[in-house]
Amino acid sequence: MTSLDRAKDLLKQMTLTEKVGQLVLRAGCNLDEQGVPDSVDLMKQIEEGKVGTIIQLPTDMSETADYMQHYALEHSRLKIPLLINSDMIHGLETIFPVPIASACSFDTSLVEKSAKASAEEANACGIRYTNAPMIDISRDPRWGRIVESPGEDSYLAGEMAKAFVRGFQNEDAYVMSTLKHYAGYGACEGGRDYDVCEMCENTMLNTYLYPFEQGVKAGADSVMTGFNIIENIPVSGNKKYLRDILRDKFGFNGLVISDAGSCFEMISYGYAKDLYDCAVKSLVAGVDIDLGSDVYQFELENAIRDGKVSEELLDEAVLRVLVKKFDLGLFDDPFKRLPKETIFSDEHLKVAEELALECPVLLENNGILPIAKTKKIAFVGEFSLSKDLLGCWQYSQHVDDVKTIVSGFVDDGFDVVGVCEDYDINNAKKICEKADVVIFNIGESSESNGEARSHHDLHVRNDAINCFNALKAAGKNVVTLVVSGRPMILNEFVSSDALVMGWNLGHKMADAIAKLFSGEANFSGKLSATIPACEGQIPVYYAKKKLGRPYVKSNATWRFQARYDDGLTDPAYVFGYGLSYSKFIYGEITLDKETMEKGGQIVASINITNDSDCDGVEVVQLYINDKVSEVVRPEKELKGFKRIFMKAHETKKVDFVITEEKLQYYHFDGKCFADSGEFEVFIGSDSNVENKKLFILR
Repeated sequence: MTSLDRAKDLLKQMTLTEKVGQLVLRAGCNLDEQGVPDSVDLMKQIEEGKVGTIIQLPTDMSETADYMQHYALEHSRLKIPLLINSDMIHGLETIFPVPIASACSFDTSLVEKSAKASAEEANACGIRYTNAPMIDISRDPRWGRIVESPGEDSYLAGEMAKAFVRGFQNEDAYVMSTLKHYAGYGACEGGRDYDVCEMCENTMLNTYLYPFEQGVKAGADSVMTGFNIIENIPVSGNKKYLRDILRDKFGFNGLVISDAGSCFEMISYGYAKDLYDCAVKSLVAGVDIDLGSDVYQFELENAIRDGKVSEELLDEAVLRVLVKKFDLGLFDDPFKRLPKETIFSDEHLKVAEELALECPVLLENNGILPIAKTKKIAFVGEFSLSKDLLGCWQYSQHVDDVKTIVSGFVDDGFDVVGVCEDYDINNAKKICEKADVVIFNIGESSESNGEARSHHDLHVRNDAINCFNALKAAGKNVVTLVVSGRPMILNEFVSSDALVMGWNLGHKMADAIAKLFSGEANFSGKLSATIPACEGQIPVYYAKKKLGRPYVKSNATWRFQARYDDGLTDPAYVFGYGLSYSKFIYGEITLDKETMEKGGQIVASINITNDSDCDGVEVVQLYINDKVSEVVRPEKELKGFKRIFMKAHETKKVDFVITEEKLQYYHFDGKCFADSGEFEVFIGSDSNVENKKLFILR
């Protein structure tokens, strides 16, 4: 029998109470001294079949999970196994770079490997359902949750979504993935978490929903609703977006889970009267599992008995949950899992280091990097001896296994002559007196970003700026390392001899940074989010829509254009930007033909030369501009990228196949197709590329 057949047979045996129970998610994180859930009420609900899924912290809580699972199988009437869910954003016990950093690698195969490693650790702990990946498009670094996102670009986010889905839902250690937060949540006004996120349907389809559509095509098992409203309706009660678009247009057939409390919050929005009304509107809209609101547990059965919601609609949602449980093999053996030796294994740490080497972005370098190990170095700053390098949204029990940045350099063979853990100018000068190079670290603690960590000020603290200026005035060579989960205002540090956006890179950050600074590894990271020159530019991103009076940099002082009159209009560093120890020279673009027929393709090629003595990897980026379209479109959009390894002085030809699909977009009527006419193709090293060629689609 198929999973669907088995689920249908079981559904026939279920009471209304037991059906509703499968849509209820409860927390299993509150434990007594023995590590057992301390809620008698929870265990009683499990016994009565009133709970279908348990959410726990993203760490090894397998003993607790097993206790609840045994209880469900031994005490509930139908012995339906529990589904164990967890937020696993960038690792379980082995912590990988935060998602905004992982996206800077532009390495989908390695991101997939990191997700697979996380799935293996989750499987070993009994976790079979994760609330990741987060694929919100975010163009406002004031928003704390930009750290969880793949950044500002829809295409890159879509590629990362597919990589995470493949990695989590691998054959060896299958864990259900969840695309979140559906949708538009990353566009919260003012960068304030939980604030209004509002745009038209066309922008939603072409920008904010694109990565979700790609994740659905990759086979994602679950989608999580956001806290926000779209077209003035809360997403958890939005039938148009959950059923008409997600299920009917995109073809999604998996589970829809609410974000924590989002069903209940429809009352605060003034969209629902009470819990009863929330339960009705959530199920009608298409929410299958209620996380944290309790509206299904307390009121859904009443609403069905009253005829406010049909039992057929309930059965559809329950069937989806049961099918997933059968597919996962939970009914056959809910305790089958990988050995605990999988957790925090050398193999996983190796993947963590490989990814950590590809994420940092070299923003400035006057030749000071790489640093020869014959040089004496000193460290200044709060992250020098800190183990706060993992980033937010992790609960690893291996925090003590984090190397400090100083330890990473010492282990790599550097001669460290001093460490100043703060920004005291006199102490810093004394510590750095004998140093040839100062590694000056700045940034934010992991507690400063993530959910509910919105900031209106993205500047580096004043004492750090003053200390940096004092060291530069003293004639020191200063390399600035930024440890952060979001882009920050870095104007005061552009004069650094080298400036590196280091992010939060997880367990292997110290080793990776040391190898990059020594030249044992080469920088290849490219920015997944624009770094603004000031907060006044935010929201800031490269794929701006075409304007009637666009900003013309060559005529920047002319008033009557889209510019700022009192400050900088250009950002500090654009999307896709990143330096290397290698020097890559781009040739002219060639096309195999100048006209593409509908259903056909064009091959765009370019020769790239590594004009240096250093082997390196270049992320070659393809952008396309639809010159005349039925709705206003961006000036250019990323439509492809390739990581190319090149030996010193080597020249390689790079080909991009441009299909009609890459030219398509959603039109005003909701249909997706490509316009006939002229297109410009750009190939270069970042989104400021001007190297282009014209072709025609007919």
